[in-house]
Amino acid sequence: MRKTIAQTAEPTIITVGELISELCRLPDRAAVTFRCPLHQQELRFYRLLHRSKGVVEIELNHYPESPPVAPAQPAGEPI
Repeated sequence: MRKTIAQTAEPTIITVGELISELCRLPDRAAVTFRCPLHQQELRFYRLLHRSKGVVEIELNHYPESPPVAPAQPAGEPI
């Protein structure tokens, strides 16, 4: 997503429409990765849970043994 969302005490909510809007530009086989910028750790998809009508929860696992993930560098920029 292009927007940077400020960290608040409450969890950030993203709608299915917002998620689809971002992902629909990508090819069907594009990989989706997850990371925690606060801890600079990789996260792994675990499962989707349907909590109630209109609410889906995406569960991710934190792997403390995973090395910190450096943000992607644009091509041509020094590392």
